[in-house]
Amino acid sequence: TTGEFKTTINYPTEPKERGLTLYKNRKIKGRLRKLTIHTVQVYALNGVQGAVLKIYDDYAGGMVSTYNVDLEANKVNNYPLEYEVKGTFARVLLDGTNVQVAGTYLTCFTGCNGAMPNDCAYTKGWYDEREISSKEGFGINLEFSCVCDYEQLLCDLAQTYIGEIVWLKSRVLLMEEHLRTSRLNNWVVYGREEAKEWLTDLENQYREKWKTFTNAMPGILKQFNDDCLQCNGVRWVTNL
Repeated sequence: TTGEFKTTINYPTEPKERGLTLYKNRKIKGRLRKLTIHTVQVYALNGVQGAVLKIYDDYAGGMVSTYNVDLEANKVNNYPLEYEVKGTFARVLLDGTNVQVAGTYLTCFTGCNGAMPNDCAYTKGWYDEREISSKEGFGINLEFSCVCDYEQLLCDLAQTYIGEIVWLKSRVLLMEEHLRTSRLNNWVVYGREEAKEWLTDLENQYREKWKTFTNAMPGILKQFNDDCLQCNGVRWVTNL
């Protein structure tokens, strides 16, 4: 989490956006490690219906996500979001026009000489239109983590190895269905021998493509140079 609530501190209502900024650790290598905000916590001191919570993300020149949230007084209000930070930071702010909030002491921040005690992200307080030096999050706390998104790896390889492997496997399954079917029509009855030959050929192509892919895998992973990948070699295992 980004901080600790201080319920003895009272920030009164005012027409300003208040909260914190969550910055990605600049030392994260690669694109597979995603900074994700799992839950936004708000400690309100008065009950409010439809309070405005915003997340400002600097991705692609800036994008804003707006949420209308109902707040109960004198308790931690949890809002699961699973928000992936697309840019280098996400600024999470609550409109204080009608909301009193407790204090939040930020505990996740940069260390001496800009060092990063947290290997995922760090925070800074925000008030109105500026970043502040004090470690204050104005009633907002974030549950976050850095998650390795291996789907991104598969997508990056989709136009080469993975795409062809899936294509070959789908053809193998089609031929197997053709040979096992109990349907009787000209294509099934008179195409059975050809289907057996095609199936054998496709299975051979499928196995060869997998061999090529596994042999190339160490070099592929090294090219990614990503914190989420630690390759100690490739070995064959049983495919369950």
